[in-house]
Amino acid sequence: MRWFKKREIVIYYLLYKKFKDRQFNLGEALDILSPYFSKKVSLNVIRYLTNVGVLIKVGDMNYKVLPFEEYLGEISFQYLRRRAILRRKTQ
Repeated sequence: MRWFKKREIVIYYLLYKKFKDRQFNLGEALDILSPYFSKKVSLNVIRYLTNVGVLIKVGDMNYKVLPFEEYLGEISFQYLRRRAILRRKTQ
């Protein structure tokens, strides 16, 4: 897994500030992002954030923003579990 790029973090932040725990559709997201990013960049980043798990696809065009703290908890658990398994193998 790679670290997020600046624009991915900014897009996540803009969507989180606007929608928090509310569902939103792709058109609403593009409206929020259009003053700052092209449609192509916005769609690519939304697709990437969905694949990573920060955005949750609820329907065909509906999404929900996962709180970043919850996302960090998930990836930390996976990482620590993997580290524990690897550490046991080396001992």
